[in-house]
Amino acid sequence: MRPRKTAAPVLGIIATVMLTASCGGSTTAVMLHGDPSGYLITLGQLPSPDFTVYEAAAPVDAGWLDHDSSTAVRKDGWVRAAEVQYYRRVSYDTSNGPITVTAAVASFTSSGGAAAALTRLGAALDARSGAVPVSTGPLGDGEHAITVQGMLDGVQAVEFVMVWRVDNLLNSLVAQGRLGGLQLNQLLPLATIQTTNERRD
Repeated sequence: MRPRKTAAPVLGIIATVMLTASCGGSTTAVMLHGDPSGYLITLGQLPSPDFTVYEAAAPVDAGWLDHDSSTAVRKDGWVRAAEVQYYRRVSYDTSNGPITVTAAVASFTSSGGAAAALTRLGAALDARSGAVPVSTGPLGDGEHAITVQGMLDGVQAVEFVMVWRVDNLLNSLVAQGRLGGLQLNQLLPLATIQTTNERRD
């Protein structure tokens, strides 16, 4: 399992969502223009009280989830993105739930651009070594997720990468933990919370 550039063993995740509204027979796309950092899940929204901020919310570039896709993602209408990383200092070999959580939000000029980026990034995730696509159930306006197994300090580990779209925003959530101790259903509520943060705008 490849570590991130930072010391915490986390990867990144993304997602996009598009909503349309009809009025008088015409269809208009809903656009969310807030700072992406304002939509990210916060420390207080995490499921366990023992998380700390590993890296505070900060801007990231168009390659936040997949460096090789950055040029194409920019052409899809990428505007800006922000990411935050959380960490639990617990015994890895007996841990349950996520040890690391990395959340990101990227804004695009249009819902269609965000949808195109979701498709592009979903394919890039599937192409990762050892990646296995998994179902999240309905999430936002479109979603994709993978799981990757590996070893960390001699312990079997698992990483989940989720991507989903909300209007013209693409979200990602990446979590890592002990194989058997981390389950996808522990992460879906976090994605729902971040989606709720966005739909309040």
